Amino acid sequence: MNREAMTDVQLLYAYVHWKDMGCLGEFLTRHQDPLLRYASTVLGGDAAAAQDVVQEAFLGVMKRPKPVLKAESTRNWLLRMVRNIGIDHLRRQSRHRLHVGKIAETAAEADEHDAVEAGDERARVRRAIASLAPKHQEVLLLKAEHGKSYKEIAEITGLTVTNVGFRLHEAMKALTARLREKESAT
Repeated sequence: MNREAMTDVQLLYAYVHWKDMGCLGEFLTRHQDPLLRYASTVLGGDAAAAQDVVQEAFLGVMKRPKPVLKAESTRNWLLRMVRNIGIDHLRRQSRHRLHVGKIAETAAEADEHDAVEAGDERARVRRAIASLAPKHQEVLLLKAEHGKSYKEIAEITGLTVTNVGFRLHEAMKALTARLREKESAT
């Protein structure tokens, strides 16, 4: 069977039962980019740390693939694993808040420069999102960029579905306020 046509479960099954490294490679390739984007979000834009976190998640899948096979959604299982590893990574860093603040400030300055030159509305929205609290950024990006449902976001973040709804509502209010502030300032 063509590996590209195989489901995630079929790829992992082939890896577990027949040690088919090609199937594992296809599985990892399939999920690498979305996981890197999500890890970067969790880590405040730190691309190098995001690569480390995703690599650690993939090593976990290689060592213990059976829990992934039992998951209702392999993508959600991977996102949760990346989130947990990312949070552990942040906890190990004593300067987490300073680091995130500098990254958000640098990204906002770069986006502001781009927006001035190109009149790019998307840059203005990205800058406003980057100014939100990390807990709000996370749920907004899971919903908007990854298209996750409230239930899936709850599964990934460990929140209840009700808390996801509340956090998304708070995030949208904060985002709207930030965008209005920027409009009235111009």
